[in-house]
Parts: sequence; structure tokens; C-alpha cells
Amino acid sequence: MSSLRLAALIGSTLIVAGCAGTGRHDAVGGLRPEPARFELAGRIAVKFQGDGYSGSLRWRHLDEHDSIELYSPVGTIYARLSSAPEGASLQMSDGKRFDEPDARALARRVLGWDLPLAQLRFWVFAQPAPGSMPTRTEVDGKGRLAVLDQDGWQVRFLAYAGEGDDLLPQKLELEEPGLKVKLIVSRWGAPASP
Repeated sequence: MSSLRLAALIGSTLIVAGCAGTGRHDAVGGLRPEPARFELAGRIAVKFQGDGYSGSLRWRHLDEHDSIELYSPVGTIYARLSSAPEGASLQMSDGKRFDEPDARALARRVLGWDLPLAQLRFWVFAQPAPGSMPTRTEVDGKGRLAVLDQDGWQVRFLAYAGEGDDLLPQKLELEEPGLKVKLIVSRWGAPASP
């Protein structure tokens, strides 16, 4: 169950597939990535209760819908997470499937802890999530968000890519007790409407 929990954690949590890239975003139909609609790809490493995992993933968020694919280090699909107002499901490559009313309930059941998917879509843009006040924020020498503590998580923004309106986080660390996630975003995009 340990590797299943890690895979589900990564598949549910962060989010991204691919190789190293520029961190730039590609507008689709003239749209800029934003917390309401984006795609991102990259690499992820997770340490959870002394165990670890690394791989890549892809995350597509459009309004209230999320589609997350987790890949092994050699590029084979490991898990798919779908989340929408009508429910959340996690499909593993071995055929196992888990369903719950929402991603938070799914994470509680499969992982044993709360998945901050609703907040994460803001954090990957270096923005506090609405609904609660951050307990701490720090900015770097260039005025960019460097540390954000919110809802029991500490998010550190270690690198940015782009300039001006194109500036987006490229390397993040998320941590809560017993869990540490590192994310390197290699590609940002704005999804077209379905």
C-alpha cells in the first residue's frame, strides 16, 4: 500500500509530465495560463513517511475539472486522477479504481490525509488560495513570493521563469508534517475549451 499511497499522492497532488524545458507558457487561442484554466507539465519528487517516489506528471485544470496523469521515471503511465463537481476517481495502471464524492475524500481514503487540490491550483501560480488567510508570506529580493504558509502547508518558490506578465513559478517545494513534494514545471499552457 505504501507505493500505492505515494502514486496516488503524486497523481492527485501535483501534477506534470515531461522533460526539462524552458518553463515558458504557450497561449492557446490567445489565453494565458491562470488558476481557472491551465495545463502544466514537469517532474515531481515526493517523500512521504520515509518513503520516496520520483517521476513526471501532467495536470490540466479547466474551471471545476481536473485531469492529472502520473508517469513512472521511464515514461509509462502509472495513474490518472479525474476530479469534477460530480466526483473524483483515481485509476491505477493495474486496473484498480477508487471513487469518492471529491478529491479531498478520495485522498483521505486512499492516502490517509487531505489533498489540497483546490488550493494547489493557486499555489502553482504563486498566489494564496481564497478562503483562508496565509499565516506567513515572504518575498525575495525581486519582490516575488518566496514562502507561503497556508492551511497547514508551507510552499517555497525556489525559481521562476519568464518576465513581467509571463513570470510563473518553475520550481516549488510543498511541505506538511511527514510529507515533502518538489515540483519542477517544464511547460505551462492554457487549455482550449473542451
